[in-house]
Amino acid sequence: MSQTVVLQTSKMSPARARKARLVEELKEYLRNYRYFMLAGTTGLPSSVIKGSRRLLYQKGSALKVIKNTLFLIALKEVGKYSDQFKDALKGQNAVIFTNENPFEVILFLDKQKILREARPGDVATREILIPAGNTGITPGPAISLFNKLNIPIRVQEGSIWVTKDTVVAKPGDVVTPELADLLNKLGMKPIESKLNIKLIVIDGRVVKPEDVELDPNLAIEKLRVAYSQAFNLAFNAALPVPQIVSMLVAKAYLQAMAVAVEAGIPDKSTLPYTLARAHSAALAIYNLVKSKNPSF
Repeated sequence: MSQTVVLQTSKMSPARARKARLVEELKEYLRNYRYFMLAGTTGLPSSVIKGSRRLLYQKGSALKVIKNTLFLIALKEVGKYSDQFKDALKGQNAVIFTNENPFEVILFLDKQKILREARPGDVATREILIPAGNTGITPGPAISLFNKLNIPIRVQEGSIWVTKDTVVAKPGDVVTPELADLLNKLGMKPIESKLNIKLIVIDGRVVKPEDVELDPNLAIEKLRVAYSQAFNLAFNAALPVPQIVSMLVAKAYLQAMAVAVEAGIPDKSTLPYTLARAHSAALAIYNLVKSKNPSF
């Protein structure tokens, strides 16, 4: 921070001085990193934010939880994208600063599963299974939870045992209060959580994730389809490109052979086919006559 800023903040109230320092810090991040992304964090527990920060640090990137108004001030003061971000700066947010390709960073985060405790109303992101074995929970009121959820149990050695693996939720199912309570008692963290990327700044443009293709498998499939279509077009149009020249020559040879055989041209290349065709035709006539006059 410059000496000018230090002198100015020294004349402010503590609250205003702190806000001024935060704005300056955000401006430094905006200047020092090539790309940045706005990520929604509303409803995410601190464990997910801390886990995301740790993962991003491994990629040489930084995650900063922001105050919306202060970040908008920082954007205005560095003269960047304040108009595009104004509507998106609602709710709780964080900003990812990176020098890596933003799409690679997003794919990296998607592959890293950050799990958290279940809460009532959560939507299961994958199958939730209670494994067979000792739960470590002492018998008592918890037994009713297992019974309500149709989980087979027995009491053994002073604790509740699940007698067989039991699926209690499938992807898309809503977690009930009873299920959330039981999962927490079991110490399970079954809900996959991640940052909600709202905006991406790349190469001077502000884009939304839904406006670009982020799934590599879909991109690869689109390339395959495009290559197949281009190949068929070039072949049918007889374009002499290296990938299809040999196939075009083979096609032309077969077509020439077919014309020569049809015309009965006595060429050494076509003669075997011409004789075979004549033999086939003669055999067909013989069989026809034979069918009408068996004594022939």
